[in-house]
Amino acid sequence: MSMPASTPNPAPATATPAPVDRPVTRLAQVPVPARLFPRAAVPRGSKGALSPASLPSGRLEVADAGWSLDELAAYSRVCGYGLGGPVPATWLHVRTFGLQMALMTGRTGESFPLRLLGLVHIANRWTVHAPVGPQDRPTLSVWSEGLTRHPKGALVTLGARAELDGQVVWEGWSDYLARGARLADEVPDVAPVDLLAAATGIDAAALPERAVWRLGAGTGRRYAGVSGDANPIHLSALSAKAFGFPRAIAHGMYTAARAVAAVGPMVPERHRIAVQFAKPLLLPSTAVLRSQAVGERGQGVDLAVTGKDASRVHMTGVVRPLGG
Repeated sequence: MSMPASTPNPAPATATPAPVDRPVTRLAQVPVPARLFPRAAVPRGSKGALSPASLPSGRLEVADAGWSLDELAAYSRVCGYGLGGPVPATWLHVRTFGLQMALMTGRTGESFPLRLLGLVHIANRWTVHAPVGPQDRPTLSVWSEGLTRHPKGALVTLGARAELDGQVVWEGWSDYLARGARLADEVPDVAPVDLLAAATGIDAAALPERAVWRLGAGTGRRYAGVSGDANPIHLSALSAKAFGFPRAIAHGMYTAARAVAAVGPMVPERHRIAVQFAKPLLLPSTAVLRSQAVGERGQGVDLAVTGKDASRVHMTGVVRPLGG
C-alpha cells in the first residue's frame, strides 16, 4: 500500500475555544476500547439526580497519538474509504473513542455517573479544520462537554479534538442518551445546534437512492475488529438479546462512515459533518443509501440510510464546507 508520508496542514479556521480550565490527565497511549468494556457495565458515580457537576471535570490527553498504516487501511476497507490522501473525519473519531471509554470508566480519577452500556449513541458532529495525513501523529484529547435535558432523559455530550503543531485540526462531539435519568432542576434543556438540526430535519424518502447495502450477520464483528468498539449489542444475536435486541445491530459509526465514504468525492477538504441516528439497523439486513448534493456549487451533501422501505430511517446526515 502506498500512502503519502504526510499531508500539509494549512492554518485551520477558527476552532471552538480549548477547555483550558480543565485539569489534564495525560496518558502514554490511547486505551484499547475493547479492554474497557468489562468496566462499562456498572455505574461509577452517584445514583441521585444528575447535574452538570456530576460529570468528570477533567480532560484526557495523549500526545503523539499515531496509528499504523495497516490499522488505517483495515478501517478504510471495512468502511469503503479509498487509500491515500487525508484521513477521514470518522477515523479521528475512532482514534478518540478509547479516550471516551476511559473518561466514562474513571481514568481521570473521577467517577462517571451513568452505566456506559446503558447509554444510547444518538448523534455526532465533526469539524475538519485542516487535513490530517495518514502518518501524522496528533495530540488527541477528550472531555465532558455538558449535560442537558432530553425529552427521553438526559443527554451527555463528550467533546474531542486533534491538534498538530499546536493547531486544532479536527473537533468532534458525541451525544449519548441516558433514558429515564433523573435530572436536577438546574439542568438546561437541549439547545438546538444548527448543523445537527439540519441533519435531523432531512426527509430521507425524498432523497434519491444511490446504493443498496447487503449487510451480513458479521458486519458488527468486522467493524469492531477495526474500531475497537466491542459493545455486545453489535457482535452477535446472542449477546444483543441480553440487551433487548432481537439480533445484533450495526454500529452507528459504521453506518455513518460508510455513508460519508460513499460521497467522498463531494466532500471538501475542510468540512463539517453531522449525523443523527434513528432506528437500529438489525443484522443481517438490506439498507439503502440516499444522498443529494446541495448548495450553489454542490459542495454540500444531504445523506440518509434507510431500509428498503424508505420510511424506516436508520440515519440522516449532512456534510457542509467549513464556513458554509
